[in-house]
Amino acid sequence: MKIFRFYCRPIKKASIELSVTEAHHLAAVLRLQAGDKVELFDGSGTLAVATVTTARTRKATVQVEQLQVVPRPKDQRIIIAPAVAKGDRFDWLIAKCTELGVDRICPILFERTVKQPKNPEIAQRWRNLAIAAAKQSGRLFLPQLDLPVPLDQILETVKKDYLQMRVLFGSPEGGPLVQQGHGDAGEGSDVVAFIGPEGGLTDEEQMLLRDHGGQPVRLSDAILRVETAAVTFAAVLTAQRDSLK
Repeated sequence: MKIFRFYCRPIKKASIELSVTEAHHLAAVLRLQAGDKVELFDGSGTLAVATVTTARTRKATVQVEQLQVVPRPKDQRIIIAPAVAKGDRFDWLIAKCTELGVDRICPILFERTVKQPKNPEIAQRWRNLAIAAAKQSGRLFLPQLDLPVPLDQILETVKKDYLQMRVLFGSPEGGPLVQQGHGDAGEGSDVVAFIGPEGGLTDEEQMLLRDHGGQPVRLSDAILRVETAAVTFAAVLTAQRDSLK
């Protein structure tokens, strides 16, 4: 029998009341009952096995029985830095990058990024999407989700956060990504992949990326949408990382 997973933070070996959202999912959607086994994860490496003790639509409690903590990796991290795409296209990007095991998503406001209305709740929305994707895929870790910032700002940020990193950016003039090899920069290196808007990077943006050691790579002979390019980067880079384990 499948054991369903729920998000909970913090997790300790005791009786825990789940959030209203998770309680609704447990009782109303999955129709679990007292005595059923479930898993809990906190998005930071903690995984627990628990037994449902109360199962109501707005209140669910569980008793944690087993608990393990997996340390978050400190190398070979994959950071996807895409242009902000319209509407649910960016929602899809977040979900798929989470499923693939991306460590961080840094939305970028490029010069040709299509302007969008401000949404004060966007950070929580993106986090909820990542949680749902992690639950579905069995990922222990949630990606770090940044708010959109200009290119120069995120370049300075990642330079401080990832001392040994490799910078890639999508370009029709670059060599094929699959031939670059994740290990070229040395085992343990972090990789930051930039994806420009559909209108393309400006000459100034390409120059700025190159000044920071950026390598142009070609993802396809076709012109890809932002979310397609981001997931392509994520799929290739995570596969290459996993092959080194």
